[in-house]
Amino acid sequence: MSGTAYTIRECAQSIIGLIGKHGKDYRALETALRTPLGKLLARPDLLDHGVKREANHIDFSRHLYYDGELSITLDNFPKGKKIPPHDHGVWELLAIYRGQVEHTVYERLDDGSKPGYADLKVIEDRVLATGDLSLVAEPAEIHSFSALTDDCFSVTVVGGNYAANRHYFNPAEKTYVQRAPKVRG
Repeated sequence: MSGTAYTIRECAQSIIGLIGKHGKDYRALETALRTPLGKLLARPDLLDHGVKREANHIDFSRHLYYDGELSITLDNFPKGKKIPPHDHGVWELLAIYRGQVEHTVYERLDDGSKPGYADLKVIEDRVLATGDLSLVAEPAEIHSFSALTDDCFSVTVVGGNYAANRHYFNPAEKTYVQRAPKVRG
C-alpha cells in the first residue's frame, strides 16, 4: 500500500479517542465509530494483515490491533453457521468488511436473579451488509448471528476483555447456560 493508506494504527488511535470522548454513551459511540471504521473497511488489503488468534466460535480470526483494553480483529464467519445468542461481558461492535450477516440483538428483561432463567426481547433483527455496523452493549448486550454469504468477514472491535464465562441463551425456552465459550484441548 502507498504511504497515504489509512492505517490500522490510525484507526485504533481514532477509536481510543472516541471511547474517551463518548464513554458509555454507546449510541453516540457507534455513530462516531462509523468514520474511522468506514476508512478501514475501504482498504482492499485487510485480509493480508493481522496475527492469528484463537477465536471462540469461528476458525479464522486475526488480531489487527490489541493493547489489552481494545482489540480489533478480522473474523471470517462461515456461511450458515448459526452463532447462538450469547453475551460478552463487554461491548462489541461488528463492522462488515465483506458479505452479509443475519444479526439479532436482544435485551434481557428479567433481573438475572433466577439461575438458568432469562427472558429476552429482540430489539434489533436485521441483515448487516458490507459497510454496516452494529454495536452490542448494555443494556442490549446479547446477540446472535449467521453469515448469509460465502467469504463473509467482519472487523470486530471490543472495548475490553471478553468474560471468561458467558451466558448462552435459548430465547424460546427462556433459559441460559453459563460456560466458557470454547472447549479447549
